[in-house]
Amino acid sequence: FILHFHCVGLVLVFQMNKLTDQARHYPCIRCGRPDETRAAHYNGLRQYMLGKGRGIKCCDIASAHLCHSCDQLFTEGHNENWDNTTERSEEFLFWCLMTAKRLYDDGRLK
Repeated sequence: FILHFHCVGLVLVFQMNKLTDQARHYPCIRCGRPDETRAAHYNGLRQYMLGKGRGIKCCDIASAHLCHSCDQLFTEGHNENWDNTTERSEEFLFWCLMTAKRLYDDGRLK
């Protein structure tokens, strides 16, 4: 892994190019679609605690392997199953954690 970091406020932001580049080799963690998967950076309620800043995405470990449709769902935030922003944010964090677990289980994250 190539590891870059910078400080945003009191939060260290880790950028791991190989971690985000690996997304295209996996199916979508949410729906299982096998193509067009990308590393979608978390953009929920806690994004600023995870390194988000003006013009800076949160750290790469807080990303989920999502297809275009699922990425748009979290970007736009429209889903009849979510009653509020907190539910959208919590589900996005869940998929970020499941992505990290998958990478760990495959030996790509240590």
